[in-house]
Amino acid sequence: MKTITHPIFIVLATIYAVYYGLKQTDVVFPLFISNYLADLLSIFLVNTFTLWCIRKIKNRPYLELPIPLILMSVVMFSIFFEFVLPQKSSIYIYDPWDVLCYFISGMAYIFWRWK
Repeated sequence: MKTITHPIFIVLATIYAVYYGLKQTDVVFPLFISNYLADLLSIFLVNTFTLWCIRKIKNRPYLELPIPLILMSVVMFSIFFEFVLPQKSSIYIYDPWDVLCYFISGMAYIFWRWK
């Protein structure tokens, strides 16, 4: 199955790019979008791009990320962005709903890749 050329990835990456670009301006988003859109897309986009890189490096076009590795990415994102960074900088805050968003993103990735 395609990775970064798949229509689902292209649409989600475009949504994120537009969101990020508009976030740099004075556009005000609804609270849910400003707080959770990036988190809902993160695992899906990062794992898809990672899979694409691994396939290119290993020259294995049909390789898929194993489910435990996908779940590990959810755990790693959760720990890093919700526990480590908030202790290091006041820019980051702990939000348990972000962890749920990472989990939803990971599950969406699993259902997309492992159907």
